[in-house]
Amino acid sequence: MADALGARVDVRVREAGDQRGRFTATIQSVPVEVEWLGVGWPRQVRELLDRPDRPDLVVAPEFSPGARKLLNQARMSWIDLTAAANIGLPGLLIIVESERGTRMPRANLGWTAGALSVCEGLLVGAGGTVAELVDATGLAPSTVATALKFLHGEHLLTAEAARGRNARRTVVDRDQLLDTYAAAAARLRSPESIRVGVLWRSPARGAHELGSRLEANGVAWATTGALAADVLAPYLTEVDPWEIYVDGGSLAELRQIAREVGLEEASGGRLLLRPFPTPAKDALSAEVGGQRVAAWPRVFSDLRMIGVRGEEAAEHLRERMGTGE
Repeated sequence: MADALGARVDVRVREAGDQRGRFTATIQSVPVEVEWLGVGWPRQVRELLDRPDRPDLVVAPEFSPGARKLLNQARMSWIDLTAAANIGLPGLLIIVESERGTRMPRANLGWTAGALSVCEGLLVGAGGTVAELVDATGLAPSTVATALKFLHGEHLLTAEAARGRNARRTVVDRDQLLDTYAAAAARLRSPESIRVGVLWRSPARGAHELGSRLEANGVAWATTGALAADVLAPYLTEVDPWEIYVDGGSLAELRQIAREVGLEEASGGRLLLRPFPTPAKDALSAEVGGQRVAAWPRVFSDLRMIGVRGEEAAEHLRERMGTGE
């Protein structure tokens, strides 16, 4: 917290509270009851705001746009590790604007594209053994085993006494795994993408027709974000841009794929073409509503990156897929 506020602001932690993550601090000599949230998303903020014992100040690694909006509406003081803050307490006013993603701690080195694939497999119910996850994702057994060991070390999985290829892991808390996975997926997502122009009156039909052309050219594909959510868990609010993953790892390959299916790159285009984000590619995708749809945890993560409306659509997707309460 002191690092986030900067050297010119005096911050001192006085004592830990009775509750986990709760402590008392002084900011510029003002006593403050503080609570740490491991995840700063609307779901966690709503749970905090529903409690009668609200702290004076809430802190998280990063508050999403939707979470910031909820906190500001509730006049709750907050600060995160991107150095953004909105603190309004007696004798103390600190407002700092910060771009999302700046000054964030480095991602845990155990989070790799392979680990993300394994998380997706676990969340869609592919099984908890190395053999089952290899079959579901197409990853090498060593990659799956390493990912399971890492996730177990992060206390996201439990394991039975047996070891080896058929030792089964069980998810401790599906919501916790989803939230942790989604945060890591956002940090690791490649910025590589191109925008193309489309004139789709019906996004679902347009995606189906484009998918048919991609398949005819031997290109694997899967919708994600708003396009996928529209068939997995339709939401009343329209969310864009539309996004499709394709089997192309570089900008040059993405542009070649676009040309081959008759798409033109356009700076204001509504459709984004992205390379598959993990080595599993489309192995965990499914046919839904006439289109190839990415694994729903990936759709959830990508929706959250769109903004406040995307976060709302993501939480709706969570509820529809049965991980929420």
